[in-house]
Amino acid sequence: MPVEQTKKGSDRLFVSHPDLGINDNWFSIDFWQAQNAVQGTASGRGTVWFLNSPQGKLVLRRYRRGGLVAKLTQFKFVFSSYKQSRAFLELALLETMLKLELPVPVPIAGRCQRFGLFYQAEIITKLIPNAQELFTCLLNSKHQSLDWQQIGVTIKRFHQAGIDHTDLNCHNIMIDDENKVWLIDFDKCRQRPVAKQWQASNLERLKRSFEKEANKHSSFRFNQADWQLLLEGYHG
Repeated sequence: MPVEQTKKGSDRLFVSHPDLGINDNWFSIDFWQAQNAVQGTASGRGTVWFLNSPQGKLVLRRYRRGGLVAKLTQFKFVFSSYKQSRAFLELALLETMLKLELPVPVPIAGRCQRFGLFYQAEIITKLIPNAQELFTCLLNSKHQSLDWQQIGVTIKRFHQAGIDHTDLNCHNIMIDDENKVWLIDFDKCRQRPVAKQWQASNLERLKRSFEKEANKHSSFRFNQADWQLLLEGYHG
């Protein structure tokens, strides 16, 4: 489990690698910008910064609300306990998945900042080297080399381990330059008893994400034959 460190006031750091000397500066974009270490940004279920640190390439993600509530408060969540914060729960799940030898990012640290009844949180993981989102692969020439069956096999591995990825979509599947498949972004995900109902829900959500992007982008290469290959790999 991540090591909890008490910091100033009501802040907490959760550390998976205590040997790195992690402190609050690691969660400050100003700190990284001063070192010219911010290599890029992205957004999704959070605001993301890609960092080139002395410890290697890292990803810093700030948790963000979705849906209608985000119009009121994008980055704050109702506080119940530090160990129920999104950062702690995702770090703990990543550690569990690494022990199960599942292809996920290496967890580094998280932070929870409490503001009365609310909190804001961030997480840091290692960057998966030489990898692109499956979404990006389907927009360019790399779609021709995709192994759809291997994507299905990889998802099955997570399901057999009881990992319920509640937001499985083509942005949260990564393909590296050796065609290895990775899953990322485990916010609000959990390990649970294996049951066909939630597994099917994961797959349905993934298929909807393919169809949604195909309707938005004329160059997005996805068809029913691809999906059937994925299912063949999944069902073995």
